[in-house]
Amino acid sequence: MLLGEVDETVFNNNTVAVVLFVIFMLLVVILLANVLIAIVTDSYKIIQDQRAAIVFWTNRLDFIAQMDAIANGPWKKRLRRVFGLRVVDRQSANVDVTFGKDLWDRLMGLFDGDLDEGLLSIEFFFYTLLRLMAIVVVPCWIVVGALAAGWLWPPQVRKKLFTSVVSKHSSETEKEEELRKTQVQRLKAEIGGLKDDLLQELAIDRTQVVQMKSSVAERKLEIQNEMKHIKRIVTMLFEQSQG
Repeated sequence: MLLGEVDETVFNNNTVAVVLFVIFMLLVVILLANVLIAIVTDSYKIIQDQRAAIVFWTNRLDFIAQMDAIANGPWKKRLRRVFGLRVVDRQSANVDVTFGKDLWDRLMGLFDGDLDEGLLSIEFFFYTLLRLMAIVVVPCWIVVGALAAGWLWPPQVRKKLFTSVVSKHSSETEKEEELRKTQVQRLKAEIGGLKDDLLQELAIDRTQVVQMKSSVAERKLEIQNEMKHIKRIVTMLFEQSQG
């Protein structure tokens, strides 16, 4: 009947068979077959979309890997050697210059605090002598470093002279925008915390509801057992009264 291979002579003078055949054709062939086709088509579309997304991101990852390999390949060093440029080593380029750093800190540390000893003590005399030597050494060091184009200066002096303080905000509007961004980020963090709290509360409520359902089911089972027991007792009493 589903494929239409039905003998028409079977339905002659049989109204019930005709009605059943019409109902079967309406429900199975027209309704359920179309529902099956719709489900299969929808599943195929979902699988096709997922496959397209996987192929897209895989191709993009391959492209990024190829570009990174090309950008950081060995051709840079060869090209620099061809044009006579110096090959920069990243490990040696990040080395911090520490020439004279500790000595400059010690010289500046002589002028930070005062001695608690008296004016006539030996410690005060030597400490004052070291300060006078530092007053002479520091200007001479700066002058010699200036003559050497700054190569002999300690890192503190070069940082003080050549490092400029750059303001992060160039105008009031940028300050306001940065303030709004920080406020938005703070609100996002608070909303995320509230969301986590709500999820935890919902999880706790769900567990409580499940526990209540289980307790109600246990109570219901106990009541059913008690009712069966009471029914059994009533039956026994009725039989005894009949006897």
